[in-house]
Amino acid sequence: MKKNNKGFTLVELIVILVILAILSAILIPALTGYITEARAKKYLPNAKSCMDAAQAMFSQQYALNDNNISPNDPVVPGACEASSATDQNKNLDQDITNTDFAKEVLRLAGMPDGSPYMFMVAVGSNSTLGAPANSYSVSETDKYTVYYAFYMETATSKPWYYYNGAWTTTNPRATGTTNVFNRYNVVESGELSGKRLQYYLIACSDDVRTKYSGTVSKADFWNWLKTMK
Repeated sequence: MKKNNKGFTLVELIVILVILAILSAILIPALTGYITEARAKKYLPNAKSCMDAAQAMFSQQYALNDNNISPNDPVVPGACEASSATDQNKNLDQDITNTDFAKEVLRLAGMPDGSPYMFMVAVGSNSTLGAPANSYSVSETDKYTVYYAFYMETATSKPWYYYNGAWTTTNPRATGTTNVFNRYNVVESGELSGKRLQYYLIACSDDVRTKYSGTVSKADFWNWLKTMK
């Protein structure tokens, strides 16, 4: 009897290769996205710990200040004003890295020696500059309440953002995003609409300062943050 040694035809091989290519095009991006998301979630507990610690410190500072902070003064002791009081578009955002306040935040978060690549929060603004008073609403307690946070564990890790009461990897300040913040840092959409925010930089890697011309006082720094995806 003759043996049947018939194999795949060229057409059949081409069909199989096409099917494999289609499956790869569908599955590989999904798998890559899953891996990226899983890696990002690994650092979420650290982000939450830092924000909780920052809120605890701001709450303590609220009790210590007892409503005695003058307009345009930072509510955090030792803050270094990074924006010009003569520039009406600025919001007096503050660099408080290496202050006792920032060090205590990191200690409470469980990372006194291994600071994250970058950690920044925003509370209700104590600035009266620029934006018309009737364009936003900020109470005394707002000035000590964390409404926004940016956390980046390493130079290559995906950032986490706390905004509108939830953590997300979607950057609300990303380039191309519209109607989120106006030039006076007044929120224009979402649950925080009408609230003016003021930023406090708590941890920042030296290479960020080197690459992006400093910190919250420089446009390069904010433009870099807007490129985060």
